[in-house]
Amino acid sequence: MNGYAAKRLRSFTSRKGRVAAIALATASVAALAACSSGSSGGTSASGSGGAGYFKGKTITLISPDAPGGSYDSYARLFAPYVEQELGATINVEDISAAGTVQGSNQMAASAPNGTTIGMVNVGGDIASLVEKQPGQSFNMAKIDWIGQPAPVPNAIVTQPGSSLKSFSDLLHPSGSVSALDIRNGIGDMLIRVIYGAFNIPYKLDTGFEETSALKQGFLANDGQTILEAMSTLYPLISGNEAKPLLVIGPVGLASYESALSGVPTLTSEMSSVSLSAKQESAVKEALALSNLSDDFAAPPGLPASELTTLRNAFAKAAANPALQAQAKKESLPLSWISGTDVTSQVTTALSNSQSIAPYVNG
Repeated sequence: MNGYAAKRLRSFTSRKGRVAAIALATASVAALAACSSGSSGGTSASGSGGAGYFKGKTITLISPDAPGGSYDSYARLFAPYVEQELGATINVEDISAAGTVQGSNQMAASAPNGTTIGMVNVGGDIASLVEKQPGQSFNMAKIDWIGQPAPVPNAIVTQPGSSLKSFSDLLHPSGSVSALDIRNGIGDMLIRVIYGAFNIPYKLDTGFEETSALKQGFLANDGQTILEAMSTLYPLISGNEAKPLLVIGPVGLASYESALSGVPTLTSEMSSVSLSAKQESAVKEALALSNLSDDFAAPPGLPASELTTLRNAFAKAAANPALQAQAKKESLPLSWISGTDVTSQVTTALSNSQSIAPYVNG
């Protein structure tokens, strides 16, 4: 070692030199970790996993319904905040056909590189599987789940001038109750199970392709009842255009609590009506499925590093006070459920789904 090199080595014994050495070592470790991140969690096809992978990219976020429903509302609520987290551009694309099936099919068939993601109507799609409805081209068990904004409560509503004044009137109607909904939707499944298990005579019209058309049909008195998410129904209820008869699922928003004051819940009605074991099992499973809608997802096979990055970005967006304030303003429930938890819930729902078969197959 020459004198110059020895002098440089001795200079690191100073406090300033020790700080510099620590910084240099930390940077080296970070660089090595970045280079080897794929060894424990997968990498993208380009070999660049992690947070930086999405920077500058354009992501298509598919909402499987037209504007006016909760899918479009949640997609547009989250998009700008997830953009900030990823450094990417997110374009929301509404694809409404066959209920929500077409949009989810398109998302699931996309390349698993993180540039196409979407929302999935888990409860409705599982019911379609049980019913053996054609059209669904993806394997629910293989979808990569990013997370869920919140369980969204549903409600049965009728027109304010209807002869149906309460849920008790549904249990003892003068004739068949006419119900409207979207085929393959969560409301379609809930109507079949709840009306079926509670022995409510009904006629169901599912000739609606999207939420906006369903609302128009209801307002035109094409049917007595609809069963939809409160994110869809709240404007109708608060505007005195719909009267709620029953609440399905948790109600966490103050605005919803006010609009649904005095309205019985599915759980309370189950305890007051004598149901058989099979009927009760079907209603409980339908309730569980109703809590599994509006889930963010990615195509099967997304590398673990990119999936983790997306999950983290959505979770951070959900915790953003500005997003939370906007959700409250739009009366959208928000209590983020992680992708890991959604995966577990979907697995459980799939294993229990046959309990609703007698009603959705009828």
